[in-house]
Amino acid sequence: MAFVSTRVAGLVAAAGLCGLASASDTTIRYEVSPDGVNWSSAISVERDTTVQVRARVEWSGSQPVFGLSQIAFQPVISGWGQLGDTLLTTRISPSSGSFGVGPVGGSRSTPVGVVDDVPGAWGRITPFGANATTNSTYLRGFTGTGAAAGLLRIAQANVTNWIGEGPTSGIDSNNNWNGGGGVSIAQISPAERIATDLPFQASSNVVVFKFGFTLSGNPVGRTLSINTPTSGLGVETSPVGTNYGRVYASWFTTSGAITGTRFYDSVSTIGATVNVLVPAPGVGALLALAGLVASRRKRVG
Repeated sequence: MAFVSTRVAGLVAAAGLCGLASASDTTIRYEVSPDGVNWSSAISVERDTTVQVRARVEWSGSQPVFGLSQIAFQPVISGWGQLGDTLLTTRISPSSGSFGVGPVGGSRSTPVGVVDDVPGAWGRITPFGANATTNSTYLRGFTGTGAAAGLLRIAQANVTNWIGEGPTSGIDSNNNWNGGGGVSIAQISPAERIATDLPFQASSNVVVFKFGFTLSGNPVGRTLSINTPTSGLGVETSPVGTNYGRVYASWFTTSGAITGTRFYDSVSTIGATVNVLVPAPGVGALLALAGLVASRRKRVG
C-alpha cells in the first residue's frame, strides 16, 4: 500500500487506509522485524510479540544527491488497540516524568537526542536530529478516537489534533494540517559541520527512525498496517512564493552544500504489515492439558 504526495483531505486519507502508487524521487519505506535484525515489508507473528519498525528514506531521482537533508512525516498504525497493544517508550530525559519514542534533544545536545541503528533502540537515528526536540515537543503516540478509532499515530507531544485537523495556515497549522509536527528528520549540512558533529550520512538510502510495540494477548487474528497518509507528510510552510503547502523532501546535492535542495510533489510512502496469528481451534486446550499433566508429574515426583 503506497501513498503519494498529492494532498488529500478527509479521514480516509488521514487514516492511511487508501492510496495510489506513484513514481517519485523520494520514498519513505516502512519495514518490520521480530528481532531488529531481519527486516521485511510483512511479517506474521504470534500475539504477545514485540514488533520493531523502521522507516527508510530512499532517493531514486535522476539528479545525483550527496545525502538526505530534511523530511517530516507522521507514522500511523491501523488495527491498533486490541485489548492492550503497547507502544514501547523510554524516559525522554533523566529528570522528566514523560515517556516518548526516543530521547529528547538533537544532534548537538548533551546527551544527543538520537540513537544508534541497533536492535531495540527507539527514536530518530544518528545523525538525523538537527531539529532538536524538547520536553514539550518530544515524540509520542496518540490513540485515535471517533472516526480515527483503531489508529495510532506518532508525532510531537504538542501536536494534539488528528492528522488533517486544525488551522490550515499560520504558526499553528502544524497542529495538525501541514505535517510539520511529526517526526522531523534532518542532518547538519556537510558545509556547516564542526569537529564534534556526528558522522554525516552520505547515502541515498538511509534508516531515519525506529519504534517498537508489543501486541496484546487478545486471541483474535488481525492485520496491522504501518504507513504515513499523504496529509501526514511535511509541506512547505513559507508563505513566500507558490510552493506553500506542497509536500517536499530536501537533499544535499553536493559535498559543499550549505542548504538542501527541495524536491516538491515527489514523495511517496510504502507501508508494512504485521499479521497476528492465533492458535488453531483446540490448540489452546491441548497446551493447557499438557501443562496440567506436566504439573501433576512434578508433584508426584
